Amino acid sequence: MTAYPHLDPAVQGHADLPDRERVEHIRVDRWIDYPRARHALDKLEELLLFPKRARMPNLLIFGASGMGKTMIIEKFVRANPPSFDESSGIHHRPVIVVQMVASPDEGRFYHRLLSVIGAPPPTRATLGQLETQALRLLQEIAPRMLVIDEVQNLIAGTYREQRRMLNLLRFLGNELRIPLICLGSHEARDAIRGDAHLNSRFEPYGLAPWRPDADFHGLIGGLLYSLPLRLPSELTDSALKRLVEANGGITDAIFKMVRGLATDAILNGKERITSAAILDHRVTAPTTFAA
Repeated sequence: MTAYPHLDPAVQGHADLPDRERVEHIRVDRWIDYPRARHALDKLEELLLFPKRARMPNLLIFGASGMGKTMIIEKFVRANPPSFDESSGIHHRPVIVVQMVASPDEGRFYHRLLSVIGAPPPTRATLGQLETQALRLLQEIAPRMLVIDEVQNLIAGTYREQRRMLNLLRFLGNELRIPLICLGSHEARDAIRGDAHLNSRFEPYGLAPWRPDADFHGLIGGLLYSLPLRLPSELTDSALKRLVEANGGITDAIFKMVRGLATDAILNGKERITSAAILDHRVTAPTTFAA
């Protein structure tokens, strides 16, 4: 195997693979560590270990679509997997993640929550029955955190529907005595502010679009470190600035562009991403793979 010191040791073996397999590796989503995400993970870990009390602290992670909120939660869930209690036969889940329904509706939310924990409710169950079943099962599973994604969907309902849904979230947090983690766009802050008591317990944590600063340099360095290109890519400050500007500072769009450039670099034999490719932003990937 050829040595590739510019790559993560876990990736170096992939650099000797055929072009098609290297491109497939590039296209797979993977975790790239960076300070903002690490800080969010630290906050989540702190809340996971927080002792039970009447008023639990909560966290709202918000930002534009594509800024990496869901990937942060997925990384956190992987670090805190379920465990099986042989004496009770119950799978305990430290973290439960549920997506807010498209418009605020308590019954539909309970249905989704029960489905997530593997207990589809009976048909035609009343709201009270759904609530009772959800609480009983959650107390058995013993989660230490409940994550609600797409919280901005709350504002799709009427004022009364929003209030009822916010009351439900506050009720779950109080009853289970676990932190609530809400994810969403900037509108998610407005949704949470609809309940003064709930809002006072939420610490906001924003993921702002990237700027061409030291943190961004580190992010791109980490991404390049994970891509099986056989030659190192050395990007200028102007190329990194262009990378931010061309994608509005959105993490997902930036990663998509870099992966596209990496794919092109493999298929055209250059084996590196150049500053010129970013500045021109007119790269067209070949349509066939090398034999």
